[in-house]
Amino acid sequence: MPYMVRGTYPRELRSWTLLAVALGGVEGGITGVIVKNAFAGAVDPVLLNFAVALVAGAPALSHVLSWVWAGVSQGCDKIRFLIIVQSLCCLSLLLIAAAPINSPGLALMVGGAILARFFWSGVTTIRSSVWRANYPREMLASMSGRLITMGALLMGGVGIGVGIAMDWHGEAFRYVYPVLALVGLTGAYSYRRMRMRHQKRLLAAEAGNLRREGSMSNPFRLFKLLRRDDTFRRYMSLMFLLGGGNLMLMAPLIVILNEHMDLSQLQQIIITSSIPLLVMPFAIPIWARMLDTRHVIHYRAKQSWAATVMIIAVLIAVTTQWHAMLWVAAVLYGVSQAGGMLGWNIGHHDFAPPERAAQYMSVHMTLTGMRGLFMPLAGVALYQLVEMASPGNGPWMMVVPLALNIAACFGFLNASRRMRREEAAAK
Repeated sequence: MPYMVRGTYPRELRSWTLLAVALGGVEGGITGVIVKNAFAGAVDPVLLNFAVALVAGAPALSHVLSWVWAGVSQGCDKIRFLIIVQSLCCLSLLLIAAAPINSPGLALMVGGAILARFFWSGVTTIRSSVWRANYPREMLASMSGRLITMGALLMGGVGIGVGIAMDWHGEAFRYVYPVLALVGLTGAYSYRRMRMRHQKRLLAAEAGNLRREGSMSNPFRLFKLLRRDDTFRRYMSLMFLLGGGNLMLMAPLIVILNEHMDLSQLQQIIITSSIPLLVMPFAIPIWARMLDTRHVIHYRAKQSWAATVMIIAVLIAVTTQWHAMLWVAAVLYGVSQAGGMLGWNIGHHDFAPPERAAQYMSVHMTLTGMRGLFMPLAGVALYQLVEMASPGNGPWMMVVPLALNIAACFGFLNASRRMRREEAAAK
């Protein structure tokens, strides 16, 4: 490990592990289960299911305004900016803890979850520039993989703890979430010791871009990147299919587990959140080695099939009410998410020059946010329509996300073959 990495990485790891504890409280599977169970009987059931869709999709939905972060952070000290946004993310958890069990309380809890993830989208956008500066590209996947691994273990543990607390007391979130916020704030405070290599050079390059092209807080200007970069545009189109299928899955799954499968809150959280998170550390090293040695398009041509196999397992489990297959599907979801998260966090670096890393990531995150806004709601709406037309058959809506994923798989295969032909022709 190079000296520069040895100096920064332990500080990075310490901060992100503490922040992961707070972030675990707003994982879509955890907040979705809490909302579905805590407000059952207190609000309209259909409204409640759409609220579940919003909080389950919040990790992706929050990115829809990520272009704001690319513009606001231009020319700013990246470490100081990250500390502020990390702290605001943690403080948002207090809104969840304060929510009363009624319709305004449901809005407050949903708003708190979305707000926390919105601030975290700022962390993700700016962190991209810090990682690009501090770690060489050939080590980026393995280094970020270790950070994701530690975070996944802690977030999985948080999910189990929250599930046990919620089974013990229906409003335990009032006591648990302030503790999670305090741990996260400790992580944000510890990040003050972090340093970013060549930050002055980066800020000078950003200032030059600002003078030439204007602020990137204008989303239309930001999306000029897609017009300029054909390969990145094709990659984003295929990610829209793959990510859309995955995001359509979780919100209806939480509803189905509650309404069709007769599982406790702890079991629901373990299946939708804890098992996938705890499996991820075992799968990440395999995916990281693959991503370290190839372009992200070639990587996605293989990784996307893992997500498709996972949805097949979910479809079998929920349509047959086969509980054992649910646990298999949860493991497969963890394997798929491990590869997906690695590619999502650093895949844009295969297209972006260093001074534009945050801008490319912002485009990627904004498109993810658009998927997060529409696809969970579409999944729940589809579930409600199937249930209305044929009561008890709502779980069959899982055929639609499966079809989207299959289309993405073949799209990535074609894109990979096209890139290999272009690489061969260039030699």
